[in-house]
Amino acid sequence: MKRILLLSVAILFCFLIPQNSIADHDTKNHYWELDLDNGFISTKPIIIGDSVIVRTSGFWTGEDRPKVYSFDLQTGEENWRYTNDFSTNHDLSPLVFVQSASGDCGSWDKMVIVGWTDGRVTALDFTTGNLIWQSQTEVVNYGITGAMALDSDEIVVPTNKGLSRFCLADGSETLRVELSQTGWRNGITVTEDGYLIGDEGGVLNHISKDGIITSQKIGEGKIRHAPLETPAGVLVHLQSQGSSSIFVDGELISTEGPSPAIPILVGDNVYLGTLNDVIKMQCDETCSVVGRTNYRTNGEIVRQYVPGQIDRIWFSSNTLEGGWSYGVPGENLTTYDTKYNTFKTAGPGFSDDGSMAFGDDNGILMVTVGNYATNSISNQTHDKSPIDIDYALLLILILILVTFSLQLKSNQVAVVRCGLLTLLVVAIVTLPEVSTIWSKGVSELQPSNEDWDDDWPNDWQGTQVLVIELQNRTVVDGGYEGYNTVEELTDIVSSNLGVSVEYETTDIGVWITSFDGIAGSGWEFTVDGTRSNVGISLAELDEDSVVRWSLA
Repeated sequence: MKRILLLSVAILFCFLIPQNSIADHDTKNHYWELDLDNGFISTKPIIIGDSVIVRTSGFWTGEDRPKVYSFDLQTGEENWRYTNDFSTNHDLSPLVFVQSASGDCGSWDKMVIVGWTDGRVTALDFTTGNLIWQSQTEVVNYGITGAMALDSDEIVVPTNKGLSRFCLADGSETLRVELSQTGWRNGITVTEDGYLIGDEGGVLNHISKDGIITSQKIGEGKIRHAPLETPAGVLVHLQSQGSSSIFVDGELISTEGPSPAIPILVGDNVYLGTLNDVIKMQCDETCSVVGRTNYRTNGEIVRQYVPGQIDRIWFSSNTLEGGWSYGVPGENLTTYDTKYNTFKTAGPGFSDDGSMAFGDDNGILMVTVGNYATNSISNQTHDKSPIDIDYALLLILILILVTFSLQLKSNQVAVVRCGLLTLLVVAIVTLPEVSTIWSKGVSELQPSNEDWDDDWPNDWQGTQVLVIELQNRTVVDGGYEGYNTVEELTDIVSSNLGVSVEYETTDIGVWITSFDGIAGSGWEFTVDGTRSNVGISLAELDEDSVVRWSLA
């Protein structure tokens, strides 16, 4: 009988070993995640050596503001963080890493260059995060939102209404060009002769390195990416209302779906995306579409080099279900899921050894270290129960049968021991679920975090209320029912109150830029006193929600 009990304990011990621990040891990879709790991650993290660098963007409350973080790749421990207290809009300019070197304008150590919506360009020490230098560019609406580009010993920056070039060594400005139109997410492409940059008026600007501008009107729409210099000519994906168009050297090649992603050039191939499809174009003497797959994306498209394999092209899924996928348009894409399903616009970041960093619109940073595997993160590392449920049920059944057999033999001591062992296994399997149910029940008993004012009329109780905190007064109205989103409620209430509202539609959603002509440093909203993780078109309301708008 002792042997039976020892055998049962041994079996139980084997099942208690985490199922992925052996795989982790063999593949020498591991996973960590962090909730940055500081807005969205809207541009891809970068992995340099043993560091992961990431920036946050989006809405903040109180004194909170956007940050750049550095984390240890292996452990996830924070190396440093840098906060810009003056940037209050969506910071979408990708981070630029610069190796230590020297040039005509001086020498510099390794650094990370950051463009901000307050118009600043900051160079941060790669090791410490200390500010090395900063330069200021103009702000008409949103400051810097496009991709910067390195040109020898200088950094070229797409500003709100032009282009600036700075020396890497000290941040001194070496070129300034003013353009007629503002730009949004309109990155820079460095060519042999100069720079390419588009704008919100659908104009492609060729700028020589001494500042001479040659402009070409492409069409009615917006150029919201760095133009691509292909073997067939300069390609732009023009965004218009409800659709988009692909042009090469001003010639229309294809009409596509709305809200285009940021395309990339890999050799002679261009990878693009819209809210309808991801697209592959081949550009040699001419450009033509050679593949498309139905997929909804309008964020960053990223290339991953995989030794011994075809490069992977990654697309972020900007849907409520979220996720990332990779593959070649024209074929089925491989989905890379995480346990955090939400909107995603940032592409993944990669290292040469296969480490991967993902960031989503909830500000969650997820890092897998040293792994080229294609399994989902949730399958690799997120089993909450220490044993597999199917094996656990089989073990419970075996123990019950053994207990019953012992009962027939009237061995009461062994029955008690084996019964206790059975209860132990049952507890291990069920307690996580019990804990989850208990936590959920407790949370539901907590009072709701409503932003209610006792001075409001009693008949507003249980209805939808909107508050707009203007500079010199606060306007509020309630008693509304049946509105599903913050955008719907804001539209109707502001109209009834006679408050003018200005909107701007971008590739990451609808923004309110001003109330009653007041733009300030931007507007932010809360629902029942809590900051939303999504924009006004997607932020859902309850029947008794209170929406509060205030200046950032």
